[in-house]
Amino acid sequence: LSTFLFSMKRSGSFDEKRKVDERIPSRRSSKAQRSEVWGNQIQLTKQEILKLREKENKLNDRLARFEQFYSEEKFTKEELNEKTKKVEAQIAETQKEIQAKEAKLEETIKKFEEATQGY
Repeated sequence: LSTFLFSMKRSGSFDEKRKVDERIPSRRSSKAQRSEVWGNQIQLTKQEILKLREKENKLNDRLARFEQFYSEEKFTKEELNEKTKKVEAQIAETQKEIQAKEAKLEETIKKFEEATQGY
């Protein structure tokens, strides 16, 4: 047993090897890692904007259907006005969300460009 422990000390234990492995730097540079993080954030924000635009398009389609139902006399003028106001409020809220996300995207891109100028 003592020779086994001695050989483990000489060759290094598994824990010591693990510590050495953890200290080995990643092959990717920190610049590449930061660029990836910025790129992921930009992509995520773009996807969020696209989803919001899809939502806005669906709401606009709903408005068009309301007009069609009214022309087919499936809705009264009062029903049309009530439903239209609700959907228009949702569209306005969605447009505000889109504007906020677009501003966030512009800010993120600007920060990315500033961070990578020195490289």
